[in-house]
Amino acid sequence: MIIIEIAGLPIAIDNKYEHLEIQARDYLSDKEPLFTVSVSEDEIDAERKSTGTDYPSGYYESVMAYRKIAEKLPEYDAFLFHGCVIEFGGKAYIFTAKSGVGKTTHMRIWISQFGREISVINGDKPTVRMINGVPYASGTPWRGKEGYGKNVMREVAGIVFVNRGEVNIAGKITAKEAVDAFMSQIYLPRKNPSNLVKTMRLADGFIRAVKLVRLECNMEPEAAHVCRKALEEDD
Repeated sequence: MIIIEIAGLPIAIDNKYEHLEIQARDYLSDKEPLFTVSVSEDEIDAERKSTGTDYPSGYYESVMAYRKIAEKLPEYDAFLFHGCVIEFGGKAYIFTAKSGVGKTTHMRIWISQFGREISVINGDKPTVRMINGVPYASGTPWRGKEGYGKNVMREVAGIVFVNRGEVNIAGKITAKEAVDAFMSQIYLPRKNPSNLVKTMRLADGFIRAVKLVRLECNMEPEAAHVCRKALEEDD
């Protein structure tokens, strides 16, 4: 068994395979866990069969452990989000997009253009949490195949909805305009109706508390500069 801490929440995982211990080594904690999750061999076999893949059992245990954690997160004002998170100027900014659009590519452009001004908090599946009405994004051991990330939590100042375009254009949008795209990237705990309702409420508060930017971009270096300007503009 290991105990990890993400978004300030200590969580125990009764793991069977070393994969999780290696993956989560930067997040290990000695605090009393709030809850414990575990994945059975039957669940691992079912996941392997349902996905039509054949990876080591530890991989499936890791994927399913985070899924089970995500079912519980709303009880602590948190949820799993699909996106890349960077730290810039002491605040977190989230890039999100439909699969294949290029949110990771856009994040890499930021790295190439702004270097040490930014760092990556999580490259794929951060945990976001509302604390006293303030939105935060946290690194997690589940950070994408590239492994971008670090064990920190920062206040979220903005979310960028990345779209492909011929030219680079960025502008602020409203929560109403952003809600569908935002909700499509959240893990929804459908097995627990009360946590599902709470997730919806958390998401509503989250997008109303940060700057929302829609970016049309061609993935050239200029895209990062256009996006940054939109994020830095006064409301």
